[in-house]
Order: sequence, then C-alpha cells, then structure tokens
Amino acid sequence: MDPTGPERVVAGLLWGDGGRVLVACRPPGKAGAGLWEFPGGKVRAGEADADALRRELHEELGITVGACTFLPHYRANPPAGLELTFWRVESYDGVPEGREGQEIRWCPIDALGDLPFLPADRPILARLRLPSLYLVSDVDGLGEALFEERLFQAARREPVLLQLREPWAAPRLREYAAYLKRVLAPHGGRCVVNGDPQEALGCADGVHLSAARLARLSARPASADGLVGTSCHNAQELRQAEALGCDFAVLSPVKATLTHPGATPLGWERFRHMVSEVTLPVYALGGMTRADLGVAETHLAQGVAVRSAIFGKEGVTLPPR
Repeated sequence: MDPTGPERVVAGLLWGDGGRVLVACRPPGKAGAGLWEFPGGKVRAGEADADALRRELHEELGITVGACTFLPHYRANPPAGLELTFWRVESYDGVPEGREGQEIRWCPIDALGDLPFLPADRPILARLRLPSLYLVSDVDGLGEALFEERLFQAARREPVLLQLREPWAAPRLREYAAYLKRVLAPHGGRCVVNGDPQEALGCADGVHLSAARLARLSARPASADGLVGTSCHNAQELRQAEALGCDFAVLSPVKATLTHPGATPLGWERFRHMVSEVTLPVYALGGMTRADLGVAETHLAQGVAVRSAIFGKEGVTLPPR
C-alpha cells in the first residue's frame, strides 16, 4: 500500500436466510462505538483487498471466507484519507460470532434504516433495498396474459422492481398496480407507478417520475408513498434527483434503441462518469438485457432497466386477482 495514498478499508456483505444481511455494532473503546457497520477492516501494506477481507472476517467473526466479489457500484462516503470498498461474500465456512466483543445481528434489509449506522456505510443502505433488475411494463405490447406470465416467471427467479408504465386512466391503473404489487410481494418484488405521485398512493410501492416532472419539483413529492424513482438523461438531472432525495434514478440511453432512433447513446464510459458524481443508485436503460448486468455494475450502475418482454416464456400459474 502506498504510504502517501488513502488508507484502504474493506467491508463484507454476508447474506443469510430470508434475505437478511450480517451487521456488527462497534464495541466500546473503538471509534464510532455504538454505531453499526458491515464487518471488515483495514488493508495492510502489501496485502490484496480480498485477502484483507478474509483475514478481517476470520479475526472478527471466526469464519473462513471462500469466494468473494468486489462490488464497484457499492460506493460509500468515507472520511477524508480513507478508501472504503465493499465485497459480496459468496461462500464461507463456520458460524459468525462477535469475537471482539461486538454485537452482531442478521438484519432484514428493510430494518437496516432503523439502526444508527456509521456515516460511511449509510449510502449502501439504499442500494441494498433495490434489486439489480428494474422492469418496465409492456402490457399494451404483450397483452395482459403474456405480460403477467413473463413477469411472474422473472419474479420467481429473483426479486425485481417493476415500473408500471401504461397510458391508462387512473382508476384502471390503480387497480392493476394493486394486483401486481400483491403478486410481487411474496417474492420480494415491488411495483411503482409511472406518473403523478398521487396516483400511486395506497396502490403501489412508490412512483416513477418522468424527467419533465422531475424538473418541475423543488422537493421530494410530499404525496409520494414509498419509493421515488425518476428518469434522467444527463448529469444535471441526476444531481437534481439526488438533491430532491429520490431513492433511485434511471439514466438513458446507454445504447441505441429502436424506440428512440434519434437519441445519441451515452455509451458506458459517459454513463460511468455521470454516475460517479452522485451517490444515489442509478439503473442503466437503453438497449439493455439481463446479459448486460455485469458490465453495468462495473460501470457503477445499480443494475439494468429492461422491458419485461426479454424474460422467459415458460407457462406459470398466476395468483387470482
């Protein structure tokens, strides 16, 4: 490690049953005592980050870490002079225990916000609440039966966030959003409505704002219930979304698309540069498929936003309305 550079710190994300994540409370006598964090520690001189993570988690928790994956899009806000990186622990042996007198806890994602976290770790909480896939509905293109079939098949494979984006009248939209919310909930999925925040109240898990609606706002919508996402096309709109306290944004178009043939694609490098200037989670949109997820994450995206038509065609039995 370069003695003139920032001090490197690694943190690990360990997942347990029911989608819970392991967190630890800083013990008395340490800086930030009483505050919660993701377990990890400092990288020693000449030590690779992954090796430092394995050593620290063995010392702190008594586990032997196997495979672990660097998460470049999980960016923290550490104090000056520190560089904090996050890693997903894919496998480990042993049962975690607080070997340094610290309290540890398997915590549900939605309960993390109730704990007083170290300031450096707080930006990660928003990312943990969001999946890698953000689906945009295509009911008009597919028909309700096929759309629901593919949506439910995707939701059974992994948690998804769905944006219901259909030009329907409010009563019909509210009824359908409530149904989709109920379908997705048992699988850890959620549904947000594209449109007026008032339309989403009581029927969805949040709202998705157009870039035009975002530009007219001076504060987070008071009428919004749950998540607030927004569409962005440039760095200024991303900064506006962050300033208003949006939970996530979609930045597009990353690639050329048939639906917007006249739009100039951002490309991955411009996408990464824009996203690096904000801390809120940002999905990549425009020509995306599930196969783009790995590239998107290396360019700091929370994940990819896609049309639901890309998902499997297997038949499934849908819950009743």
